[in-house]
Amino acid sequence: MTAPEPPARFTPVYILPPSSRKLVAEEVNRVREVERLPAKRILSSPSGKQIIDFGQNLAGYVNIKLAGTKGTKIRLTHSEVVGQDGELDTNYLVPLPWLLKPKAEYDEVLLSGELCWFHPWFTIHGFRYVEIDGLDYKLELDDMQAIALSSDLSPVGTFECSDSRLNHLYRNVFWSMRSNFTDTPTDCPTRERSGWTGDIQVFSATATKYVDSQAYLRRYLRNLALEQFPDGRVPPVIPSESSDFSGGISRFFSYVSNSTGWGDASVFIPWTLYRYYGDRIVLERQYESCRRWVDHLEHEARNNRGRSRWFARDLGDLENYIIDSGFHWGEWLRPGEGITSIFWSALIPKAVVATAYFAQSSYLLSEIATILGDEQNASRYAKLSEKVRTAWRAAFVQDDGCRIGEDKQDDYVRALAFNLITADQRQAALNRLVELIEQNDNHLGTGFLSTGMLTHVLAENGRPDIAITLLLQDTQPSWLSQIERGATTIWETWEGYDKHGKALASQNHYSLGAVTGWFQEGIAGLVPIAPGYRRFRVAPLVASGLTHATATIETSFGYAKAAWHVTDGVVKLEVIVPSGTSADIYLGNGCNEQVGSGTYHFEWKHQ
Repeated sequence: MTAPEPPARFTPVYILPPSSRKLVAEEVNRVREVERLPAKRILSSPSGKQIIDFGQNLAGYVNIKLAGTKGTKIRLTHSEVVGQDGELDTNYLVPLPWLLKPKAEYDEVLLSGELCWFHPWFTIHGFRYVEIDGLDYKLELDDMQAIALSSDLSPVGTFECSDSRLNHLYRNVFWSMRSNFTDTPTDCPTRERSGWTGDIQVFSATATKYVDSQAYLRRYLRNLALEQFPDGRVPPVIPSESSDFSGGISRFFSYVSNSTGWGDASVFIPWTLYRYYGDRIVLERQYESCRRWVDHLEHEARNNRGRSRWFARDLGDLENYIIDSGFHWGEWLRPGEGITSIFWSALIPKAVVATAYFAQSSYLLSEIATILGDEQNASRYAKLSEKVRTAWRAAFVQDDGCRIGEDKQDDYVRALAFNLITADQRQAALNRLVELIEQNDNHLGTGFLSTGMLTHVLAENGRPDIAITLLLQDTQPSWLSQIERGATTIWETWEGYDKHGKALASQNHYSLGAVTGWFQEGIAGLVPIAPGYRRFRVAPLVASGLTHATATIETSFGYAKAAWHVTDGVVKLEVIVPSGTSADIYLGNGCNEQVGSGTYHFEWKHQ
């Protein structure tokens, strides 16, 4: 660079024309260090490497004190799992390691010959364990720390109860959310680290009970609208990890952009932000995006007939409201399901799932249109939703609700949660759902899409006992079975490990942890009735096996609380109602109270 003439490889500078793209200010807080964790223990692998256990699965990096001969190469390999053979496992993240070569997360360090503290820049790893290779001396626990990284979102909610396992589960979900809320919501911090729409669709309401996620999810939706296809389809990951410069979205992602449950994030998440924050602005911003998605579903139902109903009874004009074409992920990862479900979804779309989401999104869109004063479209989408519900019942409901769809637990959960069935069919559907759970030895059988609704549906329809039974179940598949096996985050699959004890898939996915949203709303009983908690309900579930529970939430109006405990057969309830709000309080003795702001105490005899 000091020569009189520039190198031959250098070319003249060109001034580009002004860009048509508009720069916008960042809307969310930066990703930063949110916690520093000490090493818990140092393991020695059979191959002679040192493996550091931080005792917590997380997203971040390691800060480590290193010394040694100048030029020595040290490799730090990260993983969530140590195998039964005592070696770090880096093969568990891919379903077919013999076909898809696993890629380990590692940092390499060249020592300078001087004592130093090292940590990487501009990267993030998902790990609990770090394998150190290349050092010729034994590390001490004080020689390293794990630095947890996450978007700087303010905590707003708490939950605590008398069962330490549920408290552990609540913390595990928090750590999975923290690990995957790094600038944009992702599925896992290890494998693809992608912003899958289905994952955040099922989890967004739960997120509002942990952190102030309003601006964070607003920005996600803004990106979704920008990347939405002109015909209304929604890429399965946001950002779509492609651009005009990189050749555009891949053929695979384009093909799966039709999937319901995933693309419905375009409607469900704005509604969540309105319900929990009273955010009318996000409804205005996302309104056209919502409409494009629902209009796309309407077009698909009307113009394309897929394989799944080739041999089904023809419903006449109602066939125009059944979605049975294109690719749909379906319920996704029910217990025991694996990668083969992807191929079945591609071959035979699950019309019972897809059409249910068509009905619910068109209904929510009619509600959004009403709020925004668009009466014409409110009426149009309400009528569309009712047509879809009628078609869904005609196609998939038999014996007055005793049999629905493929007779899976999730078929009945959606039927009840989305009000797809008539009032006189609800009891039969509930009874069949309970029967399926009991036939499964009191275990759940749901996947990504409906697990977060399962306990809510049971409790709201008169079977809180079954909801609690599922929640406290500690054998697979269940939430507490993960706790029993030492999990510190939520697993991607219910199994987590195969029958030989080898880890399966990501160990840090928040989707199946959406149930903890029900801890506040079901167990403690604190539920918004009016948008943004301007009015809320307190209806505690004083359940068998629990002696106390407390939930708090910082609403836009202030601090709200519901706390109950049982002492000597008497239930004592404390409720805090913030200024400018009111609460409807339902006591276990059948009495109801309507109160304004203030602190209240109630007692009744436990039955």
